[in-house]
Amino acid sequence: MQLPLQIVDVFAERPFAGNQLAVVREAGGLTDQQMQDIAREMNFSETTFVLDERAGIATVRIFTPEWELPFAGHPTLGTAWVLAGGHGDYALDLPAGHVPVRFADGIGFMEPPEVSFQGGYDHAAQLLGLPADAVHPDYPPMLAQVGPRFVLIGLTSLAHLRAIRLHGELRARLLADGVQCVFAFTEDSYEPAADFASRMFFDSGGPREDAATGSANTAFAAYLRRLRGGSFDVVVDQGVEINRPSRLYLQIGDTLRVGGRVFPVVQGLLTV
Repeated sequence: MQLPLQIVDVFAERPFAGNQLAVVREAGGLTDQQMQDIAREMNFSETTFVLDERAGIATVRIFTPEWELPFAGHPTLGTAWVLAGGHGDYALDLPAGHVPVRFADGIGFMEPPEVSFQGGYDHAAQLLGLPADAVHPDYPPMLAQVGPRFVLIGLTSLAHLRAIRLHGELRARLLADGVQCVFAFTEDSYEPAADFASRMFFDSGGPREDAATGSANTAFAAYLRRLRGGSFDVVVDQGVEINRPSRLYLQIGDTLRVGGRVFPVVQGLLTV
């Protein structure tokens, strides 16, 4: 069986940046194990499988190399870009729910599922291998969920963001509690055009760092709305430390939107 395959770079400002995504179309006949095997073969943060396509909407599943996710941001935006040709409105039906995406002026914005907050976190500095004063007093660490579960940690400087070394035992405790992801951020950004710099760590067959994380930035957008109130826009850079510079555009208000650019890289056939 041969299935259409496309690889795109998501939340990128140019090709060969951002977060890589493999999109497999006509995948309705695949078993769960075949999807997992393909995702492991691709070995990107996520691979998506389009089960069916209708006018303006598709049913999609998302797999990391190790497990399925109910929602993830760059797979949603990248898959919608592939299916819509990068123009107009498109929507994905995911296990986490219905997610609309709109493309205009070269940027796609998705309206992600609701974020739930689940309390604070008391070991932020130790988890990141940093001194206690590295944690920003205006950004209290918080646990949140939108698809994956995250711990969000604000830092006082870019130097501290670069110096992160995750504490193995504390990381293992978080994983045991179902917190898959660690998202750290700082107002001390890489470039004047960005408001924040960030890094996101997760586990998939071992510890990994993500180039650009739409779900984490969805949680971050909801977190900023909770702290500040009102409506405002934010630009976040991610992935610089792993040579995959990425940029995410957050529109924060009564409705949250997370956006970015997508670039096609590879198109071909997958043999199953």
